[in-house]
Amino acid sequence: MKKQSIYLLFLFTLFSCSGNQQQAENQIGHKLKSLSELGMVEYVVSKVVKADDNATWYKFGDRKILFTCKANLKAGLDLSELSSENINIDARKKSISIVLPKAKLLSINMKPDDVHLVYEKTAITRFPFSNAERDMIMAQGEKDIKENVSDLGILADAEKNAKIFLEAFLAQAGFTTINIQFANN
Repeated sequence: MKKQSIYLLFLFTLFSCSGNQQQAENQIGHKLKSLSELGMVEYVVSKVVKADDNATWYKFGDRKILFTCKANLKAGLDLSELSSENINIDARKKSISIVLPKAKLLSINMKPDDVHLVYEKTAITRFPFSNAERDMIMAQGEKDIKENVSDLGILADAEKNAKIFLEAFLAQAGFTTINIQFANN
């Protein structure tokens, strides 16, 4: 975050020294885009992952397994999607309008130390879950987290934090009218 703050400060210094409005918009767009990702929120999510391999007609007995895990989710903005068309500056009025890309999940990290086997039951006529099967079950749990990320509110929090962060920096850079919106894609 400190590195990103230094880039933004440099970016706004460039604007204040530039006499050409179009050049300033291009410089701001280029500098914001060079940040690539602006991580704004990190959540730790606990998840219970279970699998039930019920017996089929050719298998006798069943297998069940239950894991608990923690996943670190990082959400923010992918600023590489930003272009100079998304930035409008009126230097005389000290106003700036920016249309930012929607927030998205930047990373998900499930450390092996945070995955715990809670329960496993295997009938005597069946083999226990293999490591490959366990990995597939955990991959399904990770996929489920990704599919339900919008229900967690992490993306809304990332956009809210990004707006607050950028408004504060732009105000410190001397802008009096700041309009930050998010794309509708």
